[in-house]
Amino acid sequence: MHKLFEKIENANVDALFISKIQNVRYVTHFTGEEGFAIVIPPKIYLLVDSRFTEQAHIEAKEDVEVIEWSDLKEAISSILAKNKVHFLAIEEGSLKFSTYKLLSQLGFLVLVGTYDFVEEIRMVKENWELEKIRTACDISSKSFLETLKFIKEGISELDIAAELEYRFKKFGGEKPSFDTIIASGERGALPHGVASKKIIKAHEPIVFDFGVFFEGFASDTTRVVSVGEVSKEVKDVYTVLMESQELGKNTAREGVLASNVDKTVRDYLSNKGLGSYFTHGLGHGVGLEIHELPYVNARSKYTLSKNMVITIEPGLYFPNKFGLRLEDTVIVKEDSTENLINLPHEIIIV
Repeated sequence: MHKLFEKIENANVDALFISKIQNVRYVTHFTGEEGFAIVIPPKIYLLVDSRFTEQAHIEAKEDVEVIEWSDLKEAISSILAKNKVHFLAIEEGSLKFSTYKLLSQLGFLVLVGTYDFVEEIRMVKENWELEKIRTACDISSKSFLETLKFIKEGISELDIAAELEYRFKKFGGEKPSFDTIIASGERGALPHGVASKKIIKAHEPIVFDFGVFFEGFASDTTRVVSVGEVSKEVKDVYTVLMESQELGKNTAREGVLASNVDKTVRDYLSNKGLGSYFTHGLGHGVGLEIHELPYVNARSKYTLSKNMVITIEPGLYFPNKFGLRLEDTVIVKEDSTENLINLPHEIIIV
């Protein structure tokens, strides 16, 4: 919170109004699905309605004042006026228009739009956050290994997703961190090909992209599975993909531009004649959100720092044929990365 207080002061504003629920959670530790936080250094207010009052009092940090509101405008106005707030920073990328209108009606305020104000602080994880992400990765890996026993020709992608997600909860997870992707055969060429009614066939690659939340923190993993051996073409392409992913993990470290990690992998694939089939960024941050800062792509402005958690996930997509992707969630270290996914990287034959 000292970083947040300092950032507010350096932005020449009096306070920050937090509407994005993941940022509310980060600042207050409240896990409910609806609420607001107002940060007026060194004070933090958590605003909830009567559905969440008891939960807020149980979960909120000791230095957070819980305010139950029945009239949101009145509650916000009272807090801001009491603290003589004039310049109020808002989260321009996530604030609902209705809430923006409400704030605009407070005549004593000047609203200052910000982007990624809290997210940039969230990029570097504390040890307790790393342990939750590590546990989420362990749960998802264990669930995946158990699900492999179920896979066979003739079942659907949706059947597989249901088995996997059941095991997420069985092994202590909360819910999937995104819609589970099970994309077999030609559907593998869809980077976000969520599980469908398509029936699994033998000898076709199946892209598994999956993750789970554990106590609010996400995991993210992609592996390729097949019922029986895949073709030589698929094997050859996948070998290059594995090499590129390993290169990405070896390139990422503290002090390296995230965009340079993406470029290194992209250049390698281009030199192998496959660059045009890699159609998305190399990775992204993972934490309270499945996709968060820092993004590891050509447009990223961020330099990697120790204890950032990112994915390294090159993919190659051949429309109407097949697709392949390989993804690990890793912790950035001073001179390396630590892989949190303890699974084989080769195509898994069942």
